Amino acid sequence: TPAQTELRVHGTDEVMTLPVVTSTKVLELKEFLSAKLGIEPSDLQFITRAGCSWRKQLDHEEVRRKVLVSGIRSFKPQKAQYQAPFLIIGAGHIGLRHGIYLLQRGFTNFVIVDRRNKVGGTSWISQANKTSKLQTELGTYHLQFDENNPVPVGMSTWPSRDELLEHFAKVSDEYGLTPYIRLQTNVKRVDVVGKTSVDGPLGDVHTEAVDENYSGVDTPLPTGREIKTFPASCAFMYPGNLSLPRKYEYKGEDLFNGYMEYAMFDTVNYDEVVRGKVVMIAGHGAFGVENIRTCCEYSAKKIYMVCRRRNLACPRVCSWLANQSDPPIPGSLFVDSLVPAYQLVDSDPWTHHSVTANANRTSVHINQKSRFGIGDVYFLAISMGKCEVIVDDVKRLSEDKVHLESGRELQVQTILKVFGFTGLYEVDRLLKIKTMTGWWAEGDNRRYVASENPGVYAANFASTSLSPGALGWSQQATHMMWFPKDWNRLVASGALPSNKADDEISRPAYVLDAVTALSMQFMIPTICPALGEVQMNNAVIKRSKQLECHPVERFLEECANEWDWYGKTWKEEDPSLKDPPSYPYTLTMVKDYLRSAGQSAIKS
Repeated sequence: TPAQTELRVHGTDEVMTLPVVTSTKVLELKEFLSAKLGIEPSDLQFITRAGCSWRKQLDHEEVRRKVLVSGIRSFKPQKAQYQAPFLIIGAGHIGLRHGIYLLQRGFTNFVIVDRRNKVGGTSWISQANKTSKLQTELGTYHLQFDENNPVPVGMSTWPSRDELLEHFAKVSDEYGLTPYIRLQTNVKRVDVVGKTSVDGPLGDVHTEAVDENYSGVDTPLPTGREIKTFPASCAFMYPGNLSLPRKYEYKGEDLFNGYMEYAMFDTVNYDEVVRGKVVMIAGHGAFGVENIRTCCEYSAKKIYMVCRRRNLACPRVCSWLANQSDPPIPGSLFVDSLVPAYQLVDSDPWTHHSVTANANRTSVHINQKSRFGIGDVYFLAISMGKCEVIVDDVKRLSEDKVHLESGRELQVQTILKVFGFTGLYEVDRLLKIKTMTGWWAEGDNRRYVASENPGVYAANFASTSLSPGALGWSQQATHMMWFPKDWNRLVASGALPSNKADDEISRPAYVLDAVTALSMQFMIPTICPALGEVQMNNAVIKRSKQLECHPVERFLEECANEWDWYGKTWKEEDPSLKDPPSYPYTLTMVKDYLRSAGQSAIKS
C-alpha cells in the first residue's frame, strides 16, 4: 500500500518526506540516504517513538511513518573543507565557466591562471583568425549558461572571434570573476603529494610570468620573472581544443610555386593568398569546413577540398535541432534532417562511411574521427560550383599544380592544410599523467582534465556545442572535491575507463576519444546520485537557453537571409557559377522534425 514516511534530522527542524509502501524496510531508506549523502548506511540510525519512549529501528524492520535520523547534520551533503585554494589552469570557456560556477555557490578560495594576456583560451586567441565565427549557436555557447542567468543580449547568433573575446572579458568583469584570474602566468610545475584529497592538498604550484605578447600554444620561453610558489588543494586543467596542427608533408613541396600553410593560428593573410585565387583545402574536418567559409568570405575564385574520406558536415538547422532537444534527437531523425542539404550536393548522408543503420533505418549510429563541421556555406558553395570536394590522395606537387593518385591534376595557387590537431604532451607532464581514470589523472580526484574529445560517436544527439559540457565538467570536478566519499564510491565501482598516451597517433593520455567520453556521461551520475541530482536539470537549461536565444521562426529567417546573401554575392562576383538554390529548410519541415522527436518549438 502506498504511504509516506517523514524523516527528520535529529536535533533540527529539517524534514524530508519520502514515498514508501507499507513493506519498505529501514535498510532501503538508509541505502537511499547513503547514496544521496555519500556516507555508509551503517553511519545512520533511525529512531522512532514507541509509546512513551524512543527506540532504534533495526534494518530489517518496516520503516515507521515518522522517524528521527541520527548520524547526519543535514539531508544535504556536507562539503569537505580545504585551506589551500582550488587551481584552475586555463582562462578559456571552460575555465571561466568553472570559476563562475564556484562564485555562484559562495566559494571564493580559488585562482584561475592563463599564459595569455587576456581571457578567451586557445580556440579564440591562438587558433582563430579575424573572420572566424562560432559554428554552433550562441544559445548553447556563452558564459552565462546556467539555471540562474539570462541569455546574452545584443550578440550575433554566430558571433565572430572578436565578439566572443569581448563577451568573455565582459562577463568575467560583470560576475566578479576577474579578480580571481592571473593572466600572463605559466604553471611550470605542480608537485603531487599523496594519491587523493584524503591525503591532503595536492602540493605546491610553481609559476612564472610570461611575456605580454605570448599568444601561442607551445610552452612559453622562460623569463625568470615573478617566480612564485603557492599550495593548491587541487588542479582543474582545461587545455581546450586540441592545440597543435597535425602535420604532413607532400612530395614535391619544394617545387610548388604557390603559397602553402597550415590554416590556423591566424598565420594566413587570406586577403593576399586567397582573394581571386584557386585554393586547395587539404582535409575534411571541422576546421576544413570553416576554411571553406573563410575562403568564400575572401572571394576565392575556386576551392578544392581534397580528402581521403568525406566526413559528415552539419547544416545549421540540424545543429539547432540537437541543441534545443530534450530528450536527445534520435540518430535516425538526425540523419534524416541532413538529407535536404545533402540533396543539393548530390549526396546521401545515409551512405556515408560514418553512418551505420539497420535495414529500416530506425536505429542509427554515427562514428567518425572528426567533429562535425557546422555551417550552410559548405553546401551552398558546393551546389553553386564554387567548391568541389574530391575524395582522393595527393601523390605529389609540382609548380602550381597538385597531382592526385587518381591521375587528376589541379592547377592551384594556394594550399591550406587542415589535417586536424593533436594534444599537448605538456599537459601529461605537468599533472604527472601516465594513466587517466575517467577525467581524472592517476585516479586522483585532485587532478581533473577536460578537453575536446576527438570525433563523433553517438546514436542520439543532444548538442553540438560546448557550454552544456562546460557546465557538466564544472559540476563534476567540483563535486568530487567537495564530496570525496562519492569519489571513493565511483573509483570502487571499477566503472571508470582508463586511458594511456598513444604515441603512434601523437595523442597524450589526457585526450579521451568520443567513445570514452560518452560512456561516462551517463555512468558517473548513476553511480553518484547526489551528482545526478545536481545535473538533473542540465538538459532543461540547454533547451531553455537555446529556444530563448533562437526561436525557430527567427532562426530560420536568419539562416535563409544569410544563404541568399552569400548566393547573390558569389553570383555577382562570378556569373559563371550556377544560380543559388533556395534555402533547403522550411518552417514546416523543422516542425515536422520536432513532431517526430515528440518536441515543440516553444520553450517549456
